[in-house]
Amino acid sequence: MLTITTELFSHLAQEAGQLAAAHWDEVEAPLHGPQHYTLDHSRYATLERLGMLHISAARGQTGTDQRAASTEGAAATAPLAGYAAFTLVDCPHRPQTLLAALDGLYLAPWARGGLFALRLLRHAESALAARGVELVQYSSPASRPCHALYRRLGAQPTETVWHKKLSPQPDTTAENIREGNQWP
Repeated sequence: MLTITTELFSHLAQEAGQLAAAHWDEVEAPLHGPQHYTLDHSRYATLERLGMLHISAARGQTGTDQRAASTEGAAATAPLAGYAAFTLVDCPHRPQTLLAALDGLYLAPWARGGLFALRLLRHAESALAARGVELVQYSSPASRPCHALYRRLGAQPTETVWHKKLSPQPDTTAENIREGNQWP
């Protein structure tokens, strides 16, 4: 049995690392190349501290262990099985609109099936609406399109996103720009 809760990153950070690495290996590596993925705990902690992060977490157990997770207390301590993580920002082109952009959606292979991903995102939408979010932005990697899932939620395609990798020029690295040493 899988349960869905809203959780703080600070409460699930240690568990999330392994699941996020599996997410990278399965979904992102085909697009960006294999690497040893490490979750940026500091960045997510900062987003949480600023009130700019929402996580709907799926918890549960595999196989016969599912019966043990059926009580309320056991569900709270069940292993992390997946997540829908969103970053929240004021929408730059729609004044007074709080936007939640999907940062990551992943379910462990054993937790997939049925309409659970749909339930996870509906939970997130409800929690986001309670926080004042008016617009949700969904995306998915080209290696794993989620068009049918997003349409089922009532979302509509509004743009196509393309990425191009650039080589940083001397003195314009992201670190220098973040530190205010250079403006491109």
